Amino acid sequence: MEHKSDFPVPVAAAPAFLIAALAAVSAVGSLLVLVTVGYLLLAMRRLSEEAAAGAVFVIFPLVGLALLASAVGMAFLARSEFRLLRTPPVFTSAGVRLRVFARRGYDVFVPWDRVSRLRVAEKGPRPYLLVDVADAEDLAGGDPGRAERLRRTAERFEGAAFVYGLRGALIGVEELGAVVHRLSDGTVALDY
Repeated sequence: MEHKSDFPVPVAAAPAFLIAALAAVSAVGSLLVLVTVGYLLLAMRRLSEEAAAGAVFVIFPLVGLALLASAVGMAFLARSEFRLLRTPPVFTSAGVRLRVFARRGYDVFVPWDRVSRLRVAEKGPRPYLLVDVADAEDLAGGDPGRAERLRRTAERFEGAAFVYGLRGALIGVEELGAVVHRLSDGTVALDY
């Protein structure tokens, strides 16, 4: 339950919509290629004996299947981005509420005293919120797979076990730092 002092961090919406649009375009392209090849197989049987028919009957189906495979992969990526939009990190007066492993809702709560560092870093085209937590593997609930996932994320992002894309246009880093300072009673500062 959110309280009046809870602050959901605005996360990037553009990647989710872009990936979903690319998945749709890739799926439509795949279907067009596969339908065209199917039509050519049925309508032009006599051409199948020609040497040039190999490209139509082998390469184009492979292109269609590759487009379909990329559409499926992008759909899964978009799904995870939309999940993050529904459940962004929430700063509260007691700590940070995160969705890390759960399919719905929040499953990790990190009190402010466990947050060792909170920072915003430029990694690629958009800034990221990086949450460093002391003994982050303890939050995996004894699951070695989850603990390994947190460890790999921490290695990749210089110690941050939790990483979220920020929608920088909606809130500036200084304003976000002021929110963190207010809700943590000055115990945690936002580095940038």
